[in-house]
Amino acid sequence: MRKQTSIKVDPVAWEEAKKIFKEYGITASDAINIFLNKVRLVGGLPFDLKIPSDRLKKAIYEANSGEMEKFDTIEELIKDLK
Repeated sequence: MRKQTSIKVDPVAWEEAKKIFKEYGITASDAINIFLNKVRLVGGLPFDLKIPSDRLKKAIYEANSGEMEKFDTIEELIKDLK
């Protein structure tokens, strides 16, 4: 049985990713399931985060406390991280 969910995503990233998934012959749902299962298998994110640990801890705290800074685009987020 599958669970239906709703997520908010960056629209530009979503459209670009869907083009790449199509090249692999998979849907966005397939790709998300692949990602979720990889997370489960490795017991964490299946890639390295390039954020210093103290900044990561602060970001996690902010996300959990509702004090998280908001960005309109992924590009703004990446610029802020540099």
